Amino acid sequence: MRKLLAIASVVSALALLPAGPATAEPDGFTFYGSGFGHGLGMSQWGSYGLALDGWSHQRILSHFYSGTGLRRATDVPPALRIGLTQGRDRIRLEAQDGPVDLRLGGRAAGDTVATIPRGETWIVRIVGERYRIVDASGESVGEDLGGASTDLFAVFESNGSRVKVPEAYHTYARGWIEFNIYGCTSRCSMRLILTIDPEEYLYGLAEVPSSWPMQALEAQAIAARTYALRKARDGQHRPGCNCALYASSYDQVYAGWDKEGGLDGDRWVRAVDATEGTVVTYRGDEIQAFYMSSSGGFTEDNENVWGGTPIDYLRGVCDPGDYTTSNPSATWEVTFTAPKLTKQLGLGIGTVTGFSNVARGVSGRIVEATVTGENGTATISGSTLRSALGLRDDRVWINSDRLVTGEIRDKYDAMNCSPGLALSRQVAVAGGRRQAFEDATIFHSDGTGAHALRGAVLGFYGSNGGPSGDLGFPTSDVRELPNGNVRASFEHGVITCRPNGACSTS
Repeated sequence: MRKLLAIASVVSALALLPAGPATAEPDGFTFYGSGFGHGLGMSQWGSYGLALDGWSHQRILSHFYSGTGLRRATDVPPALRIGLTQGRDRIRLEAQDGPVDLRLGGRAAGDTVATIPRGETWIVRIVGERYRIVDASGESVGEDLGGASTDLFAVFESNGSRVKVPEAYHTYARGWIEFNIYGCTSRCSMRLILTIDPEEYLYGLAEVPSSWPMQALEAQAIAARTYALRKARDGQHRPGCNCALYASSYDQVYAGWDKEGGLDGDRWVRAVDATEGTVVTYRGDEIQAFYMSSSGGFTEDNENVWGGTPIDYLRGVCDPGDYTTSNPSATWEVTFTAPKLTKQLGLGIGTVTGFSNVARGVSGRIVEATVTGENGTATISGSTLRSALGLRDDRVWINSDRLVTGEIRDKYDAMNCSPGLALSRQVAVAGGRRQAFEDATIFHSDGTGAHALRGAVLGFYGSNGGPSGDLGFPTSDVRELPNGNVRASFEHGVITCRPNGACSTS
């Protein structure tokens, strides 16, 4: 589920990092990014990485949805209405493994007006405000029938059949399909709604690969079930789709039989069955279980994503599972020339020359920024920037590579992101590397590993030459002693600092 909604500026709650304005470089503007999606709720790649590290689905869900628990769902509707496709003037239906019945006004057998034989593809078209059924030879079958007030139904499951619908991109084996003619005040359109049992709906969700670790699959199944039931509770006849859930990333990606019967589909079905009826709750109520592909290492507070009131269980959290070699969106970069960026943003301020006043959420995602052009300035939200430029995420740094990677990233994640947001790129120092963050600096060398220094120890270390000085690289993090002093060890000595900030070496 990766919804695109309007964003509200919540600048008072954001981090304004002490970074200079990003101005155009000779090659234009480079966006150094991490993550893919809106950043809210559960990270799917994060779940994958945490499952590889031995986390259970319960622990994964409670991590991403703060303060929540699991219980069996109550008041589950007998069926869900899934919007397969909208705005069509014709629909193709291919009968597989058996016949597909077309029935008017209901799905009862006595209402059958035509039957598509196994292996044939027929077409349902709109003519005027009625349905026309066209067989495989191109001939109309009977008279035009039905209309906006009398729906057509495709029935296949009870025949042991499947139906492939190219306009919806998938094949379906469960439930039945309802046709609607709508919008006839201008030009009539056609939409399809699948009606299906809630658990069987989950069998067809194609949100993550079925080959993933089982605990990640079970976490996904529970999050998806929670999202679907919460959405259905708000109504199953939404304008536009006449459904509870769209079958796309606007809600949840539904692939029907193509998921269940596809590669490793049996593993996904097992994950759904193993968690049957389980949902995520907060104070006894099903949550809004938002999720996205990749957090880039940290999820975001809900008010910084789509605005509105802060929600206790949708707080930004460190995502130490996201940085896995399998994740194609863990880090990325893209460059735009100034003319191309100017055209895509379309702000009417002339050629863009820079960005400033960048307000960021707790994850580092841009919530708002000032864009400077040759003819003026404009304020843009992070979500608009992302959409206009086609970025994977708005967790980006502009013309400043602050991505956290390699051994320094491993250390950063092991510290649960406590060093804060990056303030610099990684730089080479004395045969190793260093990267500065809001609350610490992490140093790494092959001989010592990665360690974090902060406060008085970091300052004293820097004034004594850092890694290039007599102490060499750190071999421990800063630790507090029982007497209140703090200390860190190095290749060639120890720094100890008293509470008053006075430091010494030994």
